[in-house]
Amino acid sequence: MRTYLIVLLSFLVLPLFVSAQSSSDSDPDKKFNDLIENATHIDGFLSFYQKDGKLFLAITEDQLDNDFLLNYKVARGIGAAGLYGGTMLNIFEAEIVALEKRENKIFLVNKPHRYVAEEGTPQARAVDITYGTSVLETAEIAATNSDGVMLIDAYNWFVGDLSDISTRVQRAVSNRPGQPGRATFDRGRSYVEMVESFPKNSNVQVKLTFRNQETSAPRTVADHRFIPVSIFYSIAELPEEPMKPRMADDRLGYFMTVHKDFTDTTDDFFQRYINRWRLECDGPAGSDGLCEPKKPITYYLENTIPERYRQPMMEGIEAWSVAFEEAGFRNAVRAKMLPDTVSAGDIRYATLRWNVSDQSGYGAIGPSVVDPRTGEILDSDQLYEANMFVNYRNTFRNFVDPQTAITEIYDVSAEELEAMSMGIKTESFFTEMGTQANLLRASMLAAGLMKPGDALPDEFVDEATRWVTMHEVGHTLGLRHNFRSSTDTPLDRLHDKSFTAENGVFSSVMDYPSPNISANGHDHGHFYNPGVGSYDRWVISYGYTPDDDKAKEIARRAAEPGHAYGTDEDARGASAIDPDINVYSLSDDPLAWGRDRADMIRGMLPMLPEIAVNDNMPYYEVTDLFQSAFFQYARALAPTVKYIGGQYQYRDHVGDPNGRMPFEAIPLEKQQEALQTIIDYAFAADAIDLPQEVFQQFGANRWSHWGQSNTYSGRIDYPLHRTLLGVQTSLLSQLLNPTRLERIRDTEVRFGSENTVTIPEMMGTVTEAIWSEAWRAPGSDINSNRRDLQRAHLDGMIQLITDAPSGTPADARAVARYTLQDLHERLERRLTPPTYNFDIYTRAHLVESKERIERALRAGLSLEN
Repeated sequence: MRTYLIVLLSFLVLPLFVSAQSSSDSDPDKKFNDLIENATHIDGFLSFYQKDGKLFLAITEDQLDNDFLLNYKVARGIGAAGLYGGTMLNIFEAEIVALEKRENKIFLVNKPHRYVAEEGTPQARAVDITYGTSVLETAEIAATNSDGVMLIDAYNWFVGDLSDISTRVQRAVSNRPGQPGRATFDRGRSYVEMVESFPKNSNVQVKLTFRNQETSAPRTVADHRFIPVSIFYSIAELPEEPMKPRMADDRLGYFMTVHKDFTDTTDDFFQRYINRWRLECDGPAGSDGLCEPKKPITYYLENTIPERYRQPMMEGIEAWSVAFEEAGFRNAVRAKMLPDTVSAGDIRYATLRWNVSDQSGYGAIGPSVVDPRTGEILDSDQLYEANMFVNYRNTFRNFVDPQTAITEIYDVSAEELEAMSMGIKTESFFTEMGTQANLLRASMLAAGLMKPGDALPDEFVDEATRWVTMHEVGHTLGLRHNFRSSTDTPLDRLHDKSFTAENGVFSSVMDYPSPNISANGHDHGHFYNPGVGSYDRWVISYGYTPDDDKAKEIARRAAEPGHAYGTDEDARGASAIDPDINVYSLSDDPLAWGRDRADMIRGMLPMLPEIAVNDNMPYYEVTDLFQSAFFQYARALAPTVKYIGGQYQYRDHVGDPNGRMPFEAIPLEKQQEALQTIIDYAFAADAIDLPQEVFQQFGANRWSHWGQSNTYSGRIDYPLHRTLLGVQTSLLSQLLNPTRLERIRDTEVRFGSENTVTIPEMMGTVTEAIWSEAWRAPGSDINSNRRDLQRAHLDGMIQLITDAPSGTPADARAVARYTLQDLHERLERRLTPPTYNFDIYTRAHLVESKERIERALRAGLSLEN
């Protein structure tokens, strides 16, 4: 009976179930509508429905398999450790993605775009089967309505690690250098913050939480156990009609979009396009030869920027219009305030934004979003750190060791060079701008133009703000750094305002300059460029002229005065061989300018207490001013090393008007002058003469709380010996660097040994200068800093003969041995009766040094045998 009833009920219920199912099948909109009921609809480039912890994405058939851009930014970071709000995670190369339908699922796929071939060719088929897409995310199709619109829940796409931000978070919490920290994504503490959609792009912002398994985190994190990072995803359409690309040229500095094109096998495969905005004439040119652009390049200042800086920033933006006149456009670049009703997330608006990070990481930065197919710049969002501008006010605070001013030029990692080549500012830029402001403040105080505690004059603040803005805007116009441009200005014209108004203090605002400070503090010219320079006008004319043939001719003008160019890899690291390509130097004679700057700083040393403090001010202001000024002192000496074993390098092509050879010799007298400069300003006994009564007024910072450091390299009192020796040993180690020693030998062959400071000359001259107190009879007492320097010199020379770094030429080892033997004989004579009445420090030092050389010579000889 029970079985009978169950069977009967099944017959009764089955028609109802089938009827309901048929009803559902005949009305596909019902499930769709049920899912989006009471949801917030965000319509635009993409259509979203948001409700109850779900984020539905509505996809039409014609959106499938269409390419679009996906870009990531840190919307809100932690103000430290590389996690700064507003910074892009994939600078320049946004990802080309597409939505694909497979097995009732929607796949978000990332497409390779660097490898191409002409459509329809056999090579194109080969590319297609060689380079596959990466599946980033997938979701089940939840419903499809009668119009064919598919609904998926994309919540977990965005509330996840799609951007790979976890890698940066792990670096931020790491306690082990070179190794990632332990931090895992915590989905339960993460959520969608905002969804917005515009005609050309849609954005999703999420707050992600990472559970920190380390014992600490940057101090800016409220609770070290949970690291919060907000990610801003921007999904944008690609231009329907790709822009006609402009081929790059190595004589000018543009960021590039590079493809490996397999269609033509007669070349090196690479197709290099410059990054630039699409700029077209709106009608014929006027009588002045200029046309109005169809769509000007317009930058919008966010209302987060303090009113104090808005006017000079707008002037910095619009200064670029002069350069575009060279390309045939009138009023091509414009500045406006971003209306309060407009979101900075709308890709139609390029913005300048303000950042208030706790621990500065860049000072200012100007990244862009670029079409990976053509190099067309589609959007840019520049960031300016408040901390950098605060340094223009009235503080001497600087915690960076002056030695860094040299080491960061030569000891640069490949990763840092790559970042800088993309226009990414490092923390050193922030430090530099602060110490530059301090140096100007000190010079004006010494000249009686300011009183201790006064803020810098508006003239300087405006010029610095205008230049920084021009520089960052230049990056967003597609331009790379130009660190040679300072050599386009003669040393004796630096303070000639009529010259610098037309040509610039440096010929490109894409340089990293030093402020143009006169030695007497009074008769100064422009501190920074008042507008764009001659190089800027030339490079813009190449990139933005509508005529491709004209552009080719423009590129051939590299040897003209005012067109000097050298960029990141030319100025820093192992390839930095040209003393004319420097960061933070001025004039066509960096050597003479560096000495002038160093002399100005040395002249300030006896005046430090007088110019740093006033009544009721803390003594640590004196200490901090010395630290800051000595940093700039080291910075002024940094280029001198490049003259030794260096060469002038040029980018001219064969047949260019007034073209130069790729490498040209530095005159011998200039090399010798550079070596003597290093000796006089770093190695000589009187190189740094800090009066005792000044050192006695080096006070300690007594503030002790978060955000403050009350020590100098771990010392409450100032480590003067360590600081001085750090700069000296940095210069010395660069002179003895294996690559430099190799280059010296190569330049002997290329230009002749008679035109080169040879290894024996360099080692002999440096050794005699450093050991001058013991070099000739009868000798003299050696002070503590000199003893430290001499020990450091022995360390470097002994290493060459006992444990030479890889790449050290055998000739350098042999000369080092010969030089140490000569030094040993001299020390032995100084210590052989009758001797000078050396003090105990000196005698002990000389005895120890002689014995160290003896052991090294024996050890080195046995190793060679």
